[in-house]
Amino acid sequence: MTAPLPLEGTIVLDVSRMLPGAVLVRTLVDLGARVIKVEDPHSGDPMRVTPPVVGGIGAGFLAFFRGVESIALDLKSPAGSAALRRLVRHADVLVESFRPGTLERWDLGYERLSSLNPSLVVVSLTSFGTEGPDSSRIGHDLNFTAVTGLLSELPAGDLPRVQVADVSAGLLAVSSTLAALLARVRTGRGVHVDQPLVSGPLPFLTWAFAELGSGGGGALDGLLAGKCPSYRTYRCGDGARIALGALEPKFWVALCEMAGLPDHAADGLDTGPAGADAAGRLAAVFGTRPRAEWLDLGEALGIPLTPVNDVPAAREELASRMERTSLPGGGVLATPAAFLGLPGLRRPHAPAPALGADTYRVLHEMGFSVEEIAAVAG
Repeated sequence: MTAPLPLEGTIVLDVSRMLPGAVLVRTLVDLGARVIKVEDPHSGDPMRVTPPVVGGIGAGFLAFFRGVESIALDLKSPAGSAALRRLVRHADVLVESFRPGTLERWDLGYERLSSLNPSLVVVSLTSFGTEGPDSSRIGHDLNFTAVTGLLSELPAGDLPRVQVADVSAGLLAVSSTLAALLARVRTGRGVHVDQPLVSGPLPFLTWAFAELGSGGGGALDGLLAGKCPSYRTYRCGDGARIALGALEPKFWVALCEMAGLPDHAADGLDTGPAGADAAGRLAAVFGTRPRAEWLDLGEALGIPLTPVNDVPAAREELASRMERTSLPGGGVLATPAAFLGLPGLRRPHAPAPALGADTYRVLHEMGFSVEEIAAVAG
């Protein structure tokens, strides 16, 4: 029989919107939690309509919210907020991403919810935190990468083509949520997890901040930024690029021997003239053969060489790490499987739900009468 997942039996109410909460709850679903997504009955999560749209639902929503249930409640209305307060009594975790003070106006703040369920863990995904001088500031992924300094390290004028802060903050929130649940086992009480989205880029910048604090320049231009010949990309004879990650001397020496450059065996981490000369000579050698041949040679010698893939090529190469999510009206969508590496997480999930598809069933299960459900759900 399949072993139970770590969070089986855990109920999560998700009243958040957009990507950070989606990353968090998708991972909680993979860990076995039952996630009930509470959406505005008039619009739902904006990810539902974010292009590309497949069968009337955004592809991103389909990928992140498979395995969840959807109920429609207008939390701004007295009936909707009262319904959520009743649901909280049955929940273990509530995830929210409103501006600080919004839930308090609806009588759904942490103190109120904790009084109804002292063991509840509330996870707030706000721009700059729920308290402090920056708590009233708002922003999106671009703002967080900009204010933390990460954006300045990209080529001039470029914007990140992926949501660095949103995804990273969502993954950090996974750790915070699991730690809060573990603490609850010991104390019996829940906590308020304050996971600001501006914290997302900070792990990427800790090394640079440490360098700055110790008298350095703080720029992300060290060994791992392409200044040494053993850790950079090269273009092969067919024009395709290849990534070399030969930081360890044994890998670099083996590569130099393979490339006929034994005189550069000591220059792998050199960022001066010797390293630049090694990089130039190695670039010329890589240009003599197509990428496939270099990849075969690298694999035979155990040297870390990988292709620089575009997204379609990456999906093909990583096919074993993909899962197939059902699409409305038929067909499937191949997306990355469970983000975490625990055994047993790669289980089939129901497709992402239509807006409010589970409202009647979930509310009835939670003790609402038919009349109460009709009053709340319209």
